[in-house]
Amino acid sequence: MRGPALAALARADRRAGRLLRARAARHPAAAQAARLAAAALSPGVRGAVAVLVLAPASRRTGLRGLGAGVAAALLARALRDRIGRRRPGDREEGGFPSRHAAAAVAVTLAVLPHAPRAGRALAAATVVAVPARVLSGDHDPADLLAGAALGAAVGRALAALPLPRAGGVRSAA
Repeated sequence: MRGPALAALARADRRAGRLLRARAARHPAAAQAARLAAAALSPGVRGAVAVLVLAPASRRTGLRGLGAGVAAALLARALRDRIGRRRPGDREEGGFPSRHAAAAVAVTLAVLPHAPRAGRALAAATVVAVPARVLSGDHDPADLLAGAALGAAVGRALAALPLPRAGGVRSAA
């Protein structure tokens, strides 16, 4: 980050992350729950997408969610590598924007209009697990906000794309 204003924002973000982790540490059960939620985010979203893809009735929605998640994660990774903002703690790799937040939000928003029940379940899991990644020490708040914003853009874009029907090109009628 460059410039005094951005540097001040980065310092404030780091302080906010440290404060949230310190408060969570005062409540070991809550801290453990946050670590479990953070760890379950990626496998949970992947599992939900797999279920959607494997069921013939929801395959197109699952593929839409899969595409959104992969696109958001790849974009977040490219940005993260370019920006180079380190994660909290001793981890060397970048964390801004969060790939997990980007992918989870993108999948949720791509699925929600086409499979509302699955989308609401994904939304609930995302709302719990994404902030937990601050408490688990994986990210600071800005990492997650940037990842979620990126994921929202990708998810909404892919939710709006028309998909071709199986076996051919979508007709104009």
